[in-house]
Amino acid sequence: MATDKKTIGITRDNNDALQRLVIDGQFTSEPDAAKFAMAHTIKKGTAPGRIDSADTKWNVGSVDVDGKLRSLLTAFYPDVDEPFRLMEYLMNKGLSDLAGSATQKPDVYGIMFDE
Repeated sequence: MATDKKTIGITRDNNDALQRLVIDGQFTSEPDAAKFAMAHTIKKGTAPGRIDSADTKWNVGSVDVDGKLRSLLTAFYPDVDEPFRLMEYLMNKGLSDLAGSATQKPDVYGIMFDE
């Protein structure tokens, strides 16, 4: 078994999107926004992947305090042996998808209830 990540990183471009989601009042914290982005991209059926050049943002224990996210990822992606590396990828992919433009914030409500 491979050694999984101990930290979760967010790319610089995605960090800007993450900060906008909080500043615009869409979420109260960056981890909540990143988890939503991950859930959104899982819902879309995103295949596993990995991200490079992400800057360390959080320790995995601060994002997945009770281990439920790790369990969720292994349930949805049973062939992945590094769930935290996958979490990092899915968070970044989701943030990229949600980034929108500088003048238009993403429709989080629509994503939650209309899709």
